[in-house]
Amino acid sequence: MRLHLAALSLLLALVFQAGCVGGAQQKNRDERQKTREAAARYESGGWQDRRGAVRDLAGFRGREAEELLLRALDDGHTLVRIEALRSLDGTASGKARRRVRALAEYEPNGNVRWQAIRVLGGFRDARDAVVFAKGLSSEDWLIREESVKGLLAIDDFAIMYVSIPYILQALDDPNLNVRLAAIENLSVRDERIYKALSSMLGDESAGGHALLKALLKSLTGYRLDGLTLKRVTSLLVHQNAEIRVLALRLLKRDRELKKNDE
Repeated sequence: MRLHLAALSLLLALVFQAGCVGGAQQKNRDERQKTREAAARYESGGWQDRRGAVRDLAGFRGREAEELLLRALDDGHTLVRIEALRSLDGTASGKARRRVRALAEYEPNGNVRWQAIRVLGGFRDARDAVVFAKGLSSEDWLIREESVKGLLAIDDFAIMYVSIPYILQALDDPNLNVRLAAIENLSVRDERIYKALSSMLGDESAGGHALLKALLKSLTGYRLDGLTLKRVTSLLVHQNAEIRVLALRLLKRDRELKKNDE
């Protein structure tokens, strides 16, 4: 009986394995067929057809699909190039990543460069930190905004430490959206960053409610100095209910931290 059960189990395992392999092979065949169809549309159509063909290859990881997407990065129409970058989002191909990195660093077309930086940020690769740092010097605030997001997405302590000057640069950016992006994506605590945040909290002309909320959240975990404590306390009577709640939570957390120090 045991022999029969063992044989049955082995048979079922082989059937399951064969089904998995067969399913994967069918998926690969379908992907190759769709890639060929997309390539034909790309070669024969106008820019809208080329854009649609590139969009259809999103998530495909075959060699033929990648080659077509890399070709599309040099397309004569901006929207086709942007679509190709979107379709390469999340790729594990070193060749494709190098092309995305080059566009993020050197591309003169601002819209294409912005999309490249956006895709590059999703890789969270420490080797791309210099590209994001360079992007923070762009005249285009959208590129600066996406660059600070990409820089702060890198989960590497050494990179975060050497990036603090660039983070401070973003926190002092003339554009509110860039400052918000820096505050909302902060992943490192540092006394220099604390001073910048507390200073912004005391500048009533720095921004509106969105900035105040972001600052109150980002200050959580720091031990507040006397002046900052006074500023946060004054927000307990703010006209915005969410700001009042955030101020109260920050004060409670500050008391807990200081109590633990005693």
